[in-house]
Amino acid sequence: MIQAMRKIPVTESSYPFISAVKPCDLDSHGYVEEEFFQTGTANIYDETPDGKLVVTVPDAPYTTRLLVRRPADPQKFSGNVILEILNASANFDIDRDWILMWRKIVRDGDIYIGITSKGHVVDALKRFDPERYAAINWANPTPERKGPEGPDFDFMQPYELGLFWDMLVDLAKVLRRDDDPCNPIAGFGKNWLFLAGWSQSGSYLSRIINTFARLRENRVDGPLFDGYFNSGSGAGNKKLNSYAAGGRMVLGGLPQGAQMLVSKEPVMAVNTESENRGFGFWHGDADEPEYRFRTWQIPCSSHDTKYSLLDYYAPIQEDLAKAGVVLTWEGDPKNGVPMDTPYEPIFCAAMKALIDWARFGIPAPHAPKIETEATSSAMDKTGQLIANRKDAFGNALGGIRYPAADCPTATYQSYTDHPGGGSIQMMFGTAKPFSADMLAELYGDLGHYKELAAASTDRAIAQGFILPEDREWMIDAATEIARSRGLN
Repeated sequence: MIQAMRKIPVTESSYPFISAVKPCDLDSHGYVEEEFFQTGTANIYDETPDGKLVVTVPDAPYTTRLLVRRPADPQKFSGNVILEILNASANFDIDRDWILMWRKIVRDGDIYIGITSKGHVVDALKRFDPERYAAINWANPTPERKGPEGPDFDFMQPYELGLFWDMLVDLAKVLRRDDDPCNPIAGFGKNWLFLAGWSQSGSYLSRIINTFARLRENRVDGPLFDGYFNSGSGAGNKKLNSYAAGGRMVLGGLPQGAQMLVSKEPVMAVNTESENRGFGFWHGDADEPEYRFRTWQIPCSSHDTKYSLLDYYAPIQEDLAKAGVVLTWEGDPKNGVPMDTPYEPIFCAAMKALIDWARFGIPAPHAPKIETEATSSAMDKTGQLIANRKDAFGNALGGIRYPAADCPTATYQSYTDHPGGGSIQMMFGTAKPFSADMLAELYGDLGHYKELAAASTDRAIAQGFILPEDREWMIDAATEIARSRGLN
């Protein structure tokens, strides 16, 4: 139960961690950023062997934080609220869906809300500003319990992952009540609510779909969420609490490990080459009344990119340093450069397609999957036995085609070899640029390349995979990459 929602003042010396004000120049887009502390109590859950929820600890106290980015003028609100489960994989809040889609959000007048999802990030918040974040509380209500044997991605003794479920479910309900004093966007009127999660946060989203969104008490006044945006992730369920075994899919009749998210409310799953043959190896699309799903797969890509992990954060490097966060590409410059394909417009189009599907009943476009084949042994250092089929340039076939795939200027590898070989950086890929001579042989000059990039972009727009509003940005971004590689 949410007991209080407190807006935290912003001053020149005290402001939210990972603020988007500088990276996105929010003022120029007519947007404001606010931070709220949500305080309440949450039940800690476990599940029986047949998937039924049981409360193991009732009414554990918590305080978490919300980032709200909204139009300064309520009249410009689109009616869409995108609630992102902030990613905690690097032990600090990562607003990756915002990073990928902020241009669409501010252009359309959507409201964005990011919610902290794990106690693992608390230490970073308090290093950044111990006074501002003193009240944040993810305390483990049963610290005397023995933790899991060996390393566990979800276990950190002082904190309890299981607090999150009631935090999120209660927030979703409050956001539907425009006059609720605990609603951080009260007064904006009726909204359509979309849950988004990147990478690890996608497993939280899966858990919500497979467990909490199905509960009768969470559907009394309609669905818990109107649609789901699963990005850079798969169908696996997040554990219910820090002490639980790995998540299981509570859906009878499905094969074990089936890559399906069955939901009456539409689900968009957008994946890069870092995921499409592993945990994002989706079964396929669905248009049934109780199962609406799309998989969009992007070739010539990786989970992290130069923009999403390096360039976006450049204006707030000092803030990251205060929190003890270091972001880097771990490759050898002699063997390539950080993955630099500009694929953000595809994520923007996917969110727009999800919104149109939920609000207006317009099914999202079907997209071709990246072409794969099973192999008897791993074909690369990822160790996976599913390989993406390659073209003559060494780039993936199939998937959503856009300039990086249709008129490539490099061979794109979804992972990065550490200097000296052997180990790899699994999720941040490498672009191995073509020589200037090869680019000239392929494309002639930069003018012709721009024509080809425009043709590729226009095809993607016609198919619904890029929005017309992003046409010039995509063409210019692709052309600039070609120029930087030596094409004149």
